[in-house]
Amino acid sequence: MNLTFDMTALGNSNLTPKNVYITFAAASAGLVYGSGLSAQYINFSNGGITIDGTSYGTSSAYSLADVAAYGLVINSATSLVGFISYGSAQGIEMLPMGSQPNFLSSITPRFSIFELSYDGTGGGADITNISQYGGSIKLAFLSGGSVQSQLENTLDTTDTFNALAGASGFSGSASTSAVFLDSSGCFVRVIGTNVFPIGAEQTPYPTFNAYLQSLYTTYGSGSVVQELTNLAPGQNPGGAGAVGYPSTSTATQVSPNSPNSNSIVYNLDYHFTAVVTQATGPGDSDPNGTYSVQLNGYVNATLASGPGTIQSYTYDNLSITLAADEPTQGNLYMTNFIYQAATNGAGISVTSSGWDDLNNDFGTANVDAALLQKAAGDFAEGMTCGFPGSTTDSTSSPGTNLGGLTSYEWWQNPLLAYGPAQTANPYYSTYGNVVSANSGGINGTTTFSRGGVYGSPYDDRFNLNLISPDADTDEMCITLLADGNLEPTGA
Repeated sequence: MNLTFDMTALGNSNLTPKNVYITFAAASAGLVYGSGLSAQYINFSNGGITIDGTSYGTSSAYSLADVAAYGLVINSATSLVGFISYGSAQGIEMLPMGSQPNFLSSITPRFSIFELSYDGTGGGADITNISQYGGSIKLAFLSGGSVQSQLENTLDTTDTFNALAGASGFSGSASTSAVFLDSSGCFVRVIGTNVFPIGAEQTPYPTFNAYLQSLYTTYGSGSVVQELTNLAPGQNPGGAGAVGYPSTSTATQVSPNSPNSNSIVYNLDYHFTAVVTQATGPGDSDPNGTYSVQLNGYVNATLASGPGTIQSYTYDNLSITLAADEPTQGNLYMTNFIYQAATNGAGISVTSSGWDDLNNDFGTANVDAALLQKAAGDFAEGMTCGFPGSTTDSTSSPGTNLGGLTSYEWWQNPLLAYGPAQTANPYYSTYGNVVSANSGGINGTTTFSRGGVYGSPYDDRFNLNLISPDADTDEMCITLLADGNLEPTGA
């Protein structure tokens, strides 16, 4: 599959194919630069960096002029990240081999990011603006010159910069910690919501306490969600949506695997409520008060097939506790959890109880990834997108509002995420809303005008912003869209 770039729409006289670069980081990949006797196999074994806890190798930086002249072919890629850097007056390449992509540094040039996995016949690709935004691009898979699928930012770079900067509280010349300008006062990047993991003084983005206060006022001690679940509506335990995992050799509540038996697989489905509790009342440190959330529920394990003698078991009395913000101590536990959709990390406090039997029977790593993080992630993405308590009528179940759907059903309503879910109040990620509202694409037979680009970590629950090549795909084309003047509004 050829990788090509198109700069004809960029409209920036300071940038040419000679000072715009592509640099790669990958867990593993097979890329060939050039052809014939001059072909170079790009080596990812050197220059190790870490991205989200995973070790990556990095490539050299290649100008788009050289890519156009010599060609670049992707034979395979596992978690490949492409960094398009828009050059600089000093000629600094965005990501020299072995350098961490430090977008919190003022000397790091402006850049955009795309991601790819590819095995020659399939895979997936996306554009991500989760951690930062540096420019509008379009990613398309082509076969014989015809577009098969594509994703794109739909607003030009300057207008997107202004909208994202506004979401962080920036207005013209008033700076925030999310907005980076160059020495000429032009935009370089806007930092996303998940990059501010510690204290109240570091994040310019709104907390979720006003939203939680509204839910607490409306629902009291009742659940603020219909149900957090991975099971499709009307399905029996173990049905559509449940995930299959083999039991361990030490399992006690379900049939254990043994070296001499076929793998015993159980389909696991989770079911949780969410109750909001006020931790502190409204005051000077937070006019809306602060709130913790308790997720309580159970997991069904249903024998999928094989020699197991125990057909099903329910693990109940499971809980996940999401700690409240502590603004006076500089700890935004709830806000960090929701923006990062993570159950551990700096500035996050998530605890659980009752999971010992599940961990023993299916392995802690499997249970954490497939159940605990999924259930907690459903709540985080729901809050990010404004679904709990939403009175907007759903498209998947006409006559039922979004707040009355299960989390499984939320993800069937991608065009209602963020602003459309909360028309009266900004009860959602304002940064994620800008990305969602100004991105679209073509995925299979679906053409859509929202949600084409990642703005929050779990936006892929909607199954729109990841497109796949196939055996007929012969080109992936990245188009650099119009820049504009890169000047903040009012500057």
